[in-house]
Amino acid sequence: MFKSGILYFFCIGSLLTPQVHSEQKAICDIWEEDIPVMAHLAVAMDGTVLLFREQREKKRIEVKRSKDGGVSWSEYKAVGNRIKIEDDMSDDGRYKGDHVGWTELANVTVDENTGDVMVFGAGLKPVEFLYRSKDHGLTWAKEKIEIKPDKNGWYATTYCCDPGITIQHGKHKGRLLMPSQVFVGPVNSDGSRVYLNKGQNRKYFGKRYSNALYSDDGGKTWLHSEPFPIFGTSEPSLCELNNGTIYYNARTHFRKGNKQVGHSLDSGETWVKAKEDDELFDGPPDEYGCKGAVVKMPNKEKDIILFSAPGRRDKRDDITIHLSMDGGESWPTKRILKVGPGNYTWMAVGRKGTPSQGMIYLVSNKDWMARFNLDWVLGKK
Repeated sequence: MFKSGILYFFCIGSLLTPQVHSEQKAICDIWEEDIPVMAHLAVAMDGTVLLFREQREKKRIEVKRSKDGGVSWSEYKAVGNRIKIEDDMSDDGRYKGDHVGWTELANVTVDENTGDVMVFGAGLKPVEFLYRSKDHGLTWAKEKIEIKPDKNGWYATTYCCDPGITIQHGKHKGRLLMPSQVFVGPVNSDGSRVYLNKGQNRKYFGKRYSNALYSDDGGKTWLHSEPFPIFGTSEPSLCELNNGTIYYNARTHFRKGNKQVGHSLDSGETWVKAKEDDELFDGPPDEYGCKGAVVKMPNKEKDIILFSAPGRRDKRDDITIHLSMDGGESWPTKRILKVGPGNYTWMAVGRKGTPSQGMIYLVSNKDWMARFNLDWVLGKK
């Protein structure tokens, strides 16, 4: 149906196993997936689809792989252990047990220069290690990294942020760029810093900020971008447009309204044109927001971006796919992917010349996963 200048479509179907499709057509498969807490998605350079999850009781990160575009999957296997830390991600006392005092599954980034897949752990501040795979997610090795503080003396974390990208254009071609956020808290008299999530009655929500981490040496050393100009933001996403501009999209924690968006003209070092988006609302509850996900389709003629988030303002249900054909300037098409619980989502796009080509993969931390293509988003048969 047509309403207010926006095309609405709906996905019809139940939770099934992924299907084999004999010819290219509109595809939308949704199936149940055991996601205990957080998940992440990536598509390796050889087209292997990688689904990551956090196993808190076993205190480890796990991955399973699909080499046929998401039709069949391996069993989960360990990437590496979670690490004991002092942070309490639920510093308002909401959660107990395995949520407290251990690194969380953070960012996943594919280095498109080398094919390496990197998995990061984090707390309220980063931990200086990652797990790296040099064989498309089959085996993993832990390695130490260095993260420099930002200009304000804070350290960003990639917890609950979207995957990183490899810059394809300009003088920083090959740079790794990850969306990140800073959990700002009080600064003590001795200069030490307290990182806060929801602690102290959320009084620091308005001071926290989003930014990005970037590496020009293959992930060994990471530097901070300038803070995103709109403070109170978190859980960002980003992608690179065809002209090299970085599109940035962030959640707001302390006010009603829509997503905060902006651009970088220098491969993620500084931000311009920061504003509230005219169309993409921040997610329920309306004063608090919800993480969304952003991916760009591999199209050299148009800047085709997809955005996923809950479609309702009263609760985190009805995950909806929004489509922009102009790099996020407008979002004329949206389609409900799945009615019912959805919450946080992550997306990844298939690789050309592999069984994953043309597919968009989405995982929800409400125990389901989907794969679909652009024809489905556009309402084609």
